Amino acid sequence: MTTMNLRKPYKPFRMLLLLLAGITFFSCHDSIYEDINKESSIGEDRIKGGATSFVKFNGCIYVAPTNEGVIYRKPEVNCYSRGGWEAVSCPNTPIFLAEEGGILYMLTTIFQDGSGDFEGINLPNGFYEYISSTGNSDSWFFRASYVYDKEGTHIPSRYKNQHTKVRPNGSSSAYSIDTNSNVLYWGNTAILLADQNDVQVGSWWCLAGTSDQLIMGTSTGLYHMQIGSTDINDDVAPNTLSTAKSIFGGMTILALYVAGTTRDSTGAWSCSGQPEINSVIYAFATGPGSAYAAQNGLYSYIPGLGWDSEY
Repeated sequence: MTTMNLRKPYKPFRMLLLLLAGITFFSCHDSIYEDINKESSIGEDRIKGGATSFVKFNGCIYVAPTNEGVIYRKPEVNCYSRGGWEAVSCPNTPIFLAEEGGILYMLTTIFQDGSGDFEGINLPNGFYEYISSTGNSDSWFFRASYVYDKEGTHIPSRYKNQHTKVRPNGSSSAYSIDTNSNVLYWGNTAILLADQNDVQVGSWWCLAGTSDQLIMGTSTGLYHMQIGSTDINDDVAPNTLSTAKSIFGGMTILALYVAGTTRDSTGAWSCSGQPEINSVIYAFATGPGSAYAAQNGLYSYIPGLGWDSEY
């Protein structure tokens, strides 16, 4: 598969096209990551594919795993039990979901054979936007079409950078990742490079948060760090974190979602609510090549049950 420059504009969009085609930590609060490392048997059944967006709409969690003509939803009130996702048919191949003003938006595409640097790879020949007021299979209406651009510059901003900003409860500042420069920010202050010294997380992809932890999806697995009350400094940057290797080591975490979180007017996910140990966490993971084919897909952490596949 063709290798792409991860530092070119809108890296997640560019890399997603190829993906579609083809813990150690500061305090004693680490039992979630111990559970990952101790996990020995992961369920074979799971929602597979790759996804870059979780959306909460009409009381349900929606995810588009890039399966032909299918997205999945699950009532958020049922998040403490595994499984129970309902397939919702939709036009074409879903890539992104978004919610605005009580409307569910979906960006889809039809693939074609690439050429040049993309020879032998199926790429979109255009993007098609649909909307729904209910999220049901028979409720999609065509809204607009967009020219294919491998940089993603011609698609609406509602689909971009959906999981790159987290705001701690009561804070005027937010954590964010710049996917072009590979930097983690607190407010306007750069606090950590993805390849700084002993960090070496590869590339930042997505963020999620609980009331006490920032959870980071990267190209090499899942990381986390403790959230300060309303401020942070380099002393609590994740300089010694290690990945959850038994499941997610070597895999890219494309999207994260913590049940109960909401997005504010700036697009940041609020960290208010449960601490990490009591939170349900969803992660969409994918890895390169056939070696990871059996592991790609949707996972969840459920308190008392640990990590396993979602189906």
